[in-house]
Amino acid sequence: MAKVKNIVVTHAAQMSQQIGGAVDIFGSFDNIIQPIFPHPMMRLSIVLTFEEIAKPTVFEVRLNGPDDDLISRGELTPMVDPLGVGKKIVDIDRFLVKTRGRYTIDIFEKDGEELKFLKTETLFIAEYPPQRKFSPEQVEEISKNDELIRSVKTEFKPFGFDNAIKIQHNLLKDAPIEDGFLAIPENDRLEFDGQVVELTGVRRQIEWMFGNPIPKEEENKEEVTETTGTEEK
Repeated sequence: MAKVKNIVVTHAAQMSQQIGGAVDIFGSFDNIIQPIFPHPMMRLSIVLTFEEIAKPTVFEVRLNGPDDDLISRGELTPMVDPLGVGKKIVDIDRFLVKTRGRYTIDIFEKDGEELKFLKTETLFIAEYPPQRKFSPEQVEEISKNDELIRSVKTEFKPFGFDNAIKIQHNLLKDAPIEDGFLAIPENDRLEFDGQVVELTGVRRQIEWMFGNPIPKEEENKEEVTETTGTEEK
């Protein structure tokens, strides 16, 4: 029976045009760290390598979400070299990482109508940025230094929303919120356009910026650069 030798998860992959049997890989990864979900990807490519293949073999693969929910399934037949090793690239365009958690793949070998289970493997873990904790001394030090970031304003449009959300998050809870911006609620759940947006990851990402030096504008800058949607002060 064939065996699964390894699985590589990437942003893009293709069979090499220069080296026979090799795969060109762009951006392999193990985890997806994002401030907000769902998170759309332009492409998800999964490189599967099998070994001990003695004859042309069909495999079935099933991609599962964090709740063991079936996202996608399909069949594939790898090209096999003289030593019984075969590779196959599974491409999924516009893949949507719907929520945090562990994404897995189940692999089966097909023998007629019978399926022989080979392996379940973790593809990647999707998660928010890690939480940062501040001591009272750190808060006091940052709040007294006008050259350090202690407030961040940002604008973004979550997947599936028609309008952008303008958020301001301050190191000090009693600091004012600028007109036109919304504060992150205590429970991190914001009602916006009739939907609830989970802002735990956004809060965490912003809080890692607190205490960093405020970027200084270059003097006598001649070139005009694109303005980003985030302001810091």
